[in-house]
Amino acid sequence: MLYDLIIIGGGPAGASLAARIAPSGMKILLLEKDSFPSRTVISCSLLLSHGMQLLDEIGIAEELYANGNNKLKGAVLEMDHYFRTFIAMPEDKGRNYLYGIDRQKLDSAIWNNTKRFPNITTVDSFVVSDIQQNDDGVTVEGIKKGEGEMRYDTKAVVGADGRYSLVARKCGSITTEEVSTYNTAVFYAYWEGVEPYRVKEEEWVQIHTNGKGRSAVLMPSTDGRTGVLLQCRQGDFDGEGNLEEWYMNFLNALPLVSKRFDAAKRVTPIKGIKNVNNLFRQAFGSRWVLVGDAYHQKDSYDAQGIYDGLLGVKILSKYLIAWFEKRQTWEKAMRDYESEIEAHMKPMFESTMGRLKREMFTDAPPFIANTVMRWLLTNKEYLDQFGKAMIRKISSANGNISGTLLKALFIGVFRDMRAIALRVPKDGKL
Repeated sequence: MLYDLIIIGGGPAGASLAARIAPSGMKILLLEKDSFPSRTVISCSLLLSHGMQLLDEIGIAEELYANGNNKLKGAVLEMDHYFRTFIAMPEDKGRNYLYGIDRQKLDSAIWNNTKRFPNITTVDSFVVSDIQQNDDGVTVEGIKKGEGEMRYDTKAVVGADGRYSLVARKCGSITTEEVSTYNTAVFYAYWEGVEPYRVKEEEWVQIHTNGKGRSAVLMPSTDGRTGVLLQCRQGDFDGEGNLEEWYMNFLNALPLVSKRFDAAKRVTPIKGIKNVNNLFRQAFGSRWVLVGDAYHQKDSYDAQGIYDGLLGVKILSKYLIAWFEKRQTWEKAMRDYESEIEAHMKPMFESTMGRLKREMFTDAPPFIANTVMRWLLTNKEYLDQFGKAMIRKISSANGNISGTLLKALFIGVFRDMRAIALRVPKDGKL
């Protein structure tokens, strides 16, 4: 059989793309190297409301991926022993919460959603070994577990196969932009028995930074588990010889975090990435195109990974359909895709690089942490703007944020002077 499209990678990007384009009648083959439902995922993820909306659009009910999860109304941000602030999730089409999502559950829900389309053929446990372009299209070769070598022919191929994309390598995609100055190392594990961090009787995410390039994120997840993610500058990672020792030493060096672990037990292996890249690749070529992490990688610092992948899929799907219906040539459709996805991804990419520079790669002097940073991050108007930028309700490059920042500094000075005069605690002080 000649497929109209082969999608390599059955994670959120690949499987949701198949579901978006299936109504066009396209004959689609979706290939995944792992097996479902036990797909191995190196991810400890937060799912925000804008990502849930994109899942709504392809018919995936919230209970399919969030069953057993608490709705988290926000995050507590701590700067070492200097101050604490509360970032509430803004209202967004009926949702004012996020989830510490179980990726195996999420990925299985998106994969299984493709089964309702008769024109999507799914094959898991299939390891692609080669991709060959020819005059008639593309041939994909690989090995299906338990069945041996197989080959499939298609008119075009999509690489939705993640940061180490085989499609990108085989098709000759080059890196078009990279910021290597702010690469980090990120490792996580799931725990049981971690003491909840409650705000008004509700569990919240805890984000803790020591102001010197180390941070921890504790995410309440499925069935009472907590995802515990530790992050540092890539050059400071020294856990190659004994990752478990490095992880525990890191955790114990943060007293406001480790105090929650008196009765806790780690229940999964430690996983992660020792060098998180920040880059864009060439998006397409003759009969091939990339989406998700295969195309664009960004540090998880702003919790945008799942959303970026799902949004890229939404953009790509309309151009693939235009090509399939012969309303655009492949070249024109994919060039329009590249232009649109860059316009959506670049502002957040630049914002995340800016935050990494300021918050992970610049040591905060005690005076600055106690004043400027505290004034800014305890200002309600700034936090509201920040929350809206995180769910893309406003652009992260919005000039209003800069204006709000300046106002926050003036208000912070005034409130500190008033606190001194009244002999009451300053805003956010620990």
